[in-house]
Amino acid sequence: MQTKQSVYMHGSREHIIKKATALFLQKSFKAVTMKEIVESTGLSKGAFYHYFPSKESLFLEIVETYIRMLNIDFDKFSKNSLYEFYHNYIDSSYKKFMQLKEFLEDTNDEDDLTYITLTFDAINLFPGFKEQVRQLHNRELSAWENVIQLAMERGEIKSSMTPVQIASLFVYVSDGIGQRLLMQGQIGDLQDELLILWNGLYNDLKV
Repeated sequence: MQTKQSVYMHGSREHIIKKATALFLQKSFKAVTMKEIVESTGLSKGAFYHYFPSKESLFLEIVETYIRMLNIDFDKFSKNSLYEFYHNYIDSSYKKFMQLKEFLEDTNDEDDLTYITLTFDAINLFPGFKEQVRQLHNRELSAWENVIQLAMERGEIKSSMTPVQIASLFVYVSDGIGQRLLMQGQIGDLQDELLILWNGLYNDLKV
């Protein structure tokens, strides 16, 4: 059973993470100051440093929270068809994105958020993070490859390309359009744009 003090401490910790995540997604790690973070939380310096002794320790927890929130469980997606699989992917990604927006409750414009900068900052600051990202990407590519292999065996799609080549096309299309929309300040359009491109690719593969 949680005491009032433990509930307060948990709430304050989460409050700090929320406020600081918004700042780190709007600016680079270097550009955000501890003074700015402390002021955004409305807490005293003493209360703030009770939870996080440094900007690096706070940023590490933010990165871990961010990865957990956006991590996709491909095992929950339909394997009945490639079509259902990538529609499940888009639906899941949209829900994850909306959860992140809700988490960043005081951030008005998601198009100003620098997701790529946060990732690069994390790679530069924490050597193990690059390997963690690599493993996530490998799991993603493997999930696509497996469902595409099944789709080819069932006769749903046909191509002279291998399953891993087709999987790479789906993944790289997603990565490319995501980065382009981020740079254009139109990340909110990702779901619709990605569905158009993936539908086009699927229709070319469909038997």
